[in-house]
Amino acid sequence: MKFVKRLGKLSAHVIEGTITVVMSFVALASIFVFDSLALKLCCFFGAVLLGYGAAYFLGKVRGEHKV
Repeated sequence: MKFVKRLGKLSAHVIEGTITVVMSFVALASIFVFDSLALKLCCFFGAVLLGYGAAYFLGKVRGEHKV
């Protein structure tokens, strides 16, 4: 049972890291892909906020963020 619990936490860390890296690349790519400044800023901050939100949610599921 201890192994399964540890494997669950490890997989949550891997998923959180993957989401963070992907959203960082999306935020960086949005600066180069879009033409207008408004689209660049909206996509950049949207990707950053989405990545932060996903990381926070996964941390909350793991029990790291207690309110």
